[in-house]
Amino acid sequence: MKAIVVKPPKPGVEIKDVEFKEDKLSTVGLVKIRILENGICGTDREIVNGKRTSVKPPAGKDELILGHEAIGVVESGGYGLKEGELVMPINKRGCGKCLNCLIGRPDFCETGEGLVAGTRGLDGFMREYLYDDPRYLVKIPPSIRDIAILAQPLADLEKSIESILITQRRIPIWTCEDGTYNCRNALVIGTGPTGILFSLLLRSYGFQVWISNRRELLDNEKAILDEPGINFYNSANGYEKLVTAEGKFDLIIDTSGSSASIIQQLVPLLKNNGILGLFGFPRYDSFSLDYKTIQDFVINNRVILGLDNGQKPHFQQALIHLASWKSLWPKTASMLITKTVSINNAEEVIRSLKEKAPGEIKVKIVWD
Repeated sequence: MKAIVVKPPKPGVEIKDVEFKEDKLSTVGLVKIRILENGICGTDREIVNGKRTSVKPPAGKDELILGHEAIGVVESGGYGLKEGELVMPINKRGCGKCLNCLIGRPDFCETGEGLVAGTRGLDGFMREYLYDDPRYLVKIPPSIRDIAILAQPLADLEKSIESILITQRRIPIWTCEDGTYNCRNALVIGTGPTGILFSLLLRSYGFQVWISNRRELLDNEKAILDEPGINFYNSANGYEKLVTAEGKFDLIIDTSGSSASIIQQLVPLLKNNGILGLFGFPRYDSFSLDYKTIQDFVINNRVILGLDNGQKPHFQQALIHLASWKSLWPKTASMLITKTVSINNAEEVIRSLKEKAPGEIKVKIVWD
């Protein structure tokens, strides 16, 4: 079977033939899936370029099949799934020990021993076939097949918004007088794929949304943000002009993944009762909060919240939102897949796994 393979922590990637076991004993209770397409994300590129040191192959192996975003078709049905149905495998799996993992919520694993496909201890999905437990498979509606690969990254954001809204229940009323979030202002830092998807999701919930970067938008980014009515701000010279014009924000989400020092710039932009969500990992630098800022946080009920992976309920919610975007914002939805590459074009596949193109939202590898 053909697969895309890495040997962490060494940089590099190759497309090669690997063993695919199909004996009846090892596949009991599992469903056979033929992979149709994979998505490429920043994590894949960090692994390929040797920049993510936490990556671990499965026990006893020195290489890892890459990939945690996939859509496949059921080839051998059963266990509630029919032959020919489209499915998406979930990338984060439980440790099998703690209660959260045992009830299907490895996103709250307490042991730190959970597995992550294509990243930690479990082969990923960039391969022709796999057998998988139906508990970790999400059915894909054929009507959104063209953009459904986005359900995996969007699931993480669904979980993030859920966490934010649960946290804000500490406040007696955080909705507006009409019961919506239409009066709440949100600022998303970063116009990469995660920032754009976060902005679209927040608009789905009714927030007034600003998205910022330290450069001007590219043409395709402008077109994507225009239809849903997302505002842009160039933060190259700081945020003072934005706050002067629009006031402070109820919610800020940092997706920039750059300097940790940006947190010091964002903290003063929060309203009373506001929440700052941190998604992704800063790559360098540090930040500090002086005693006056900490006192201000306590007195004015502000929160900093870490945001992490979604699980099966969030994948299902992501599919609902993707379907709604095709109706609400059809032009935007049609621009979210920026490139499709055939697995038979090995040179282009390798290039896409190593480098992100300007304006890229999502690149798909299709298994012809």
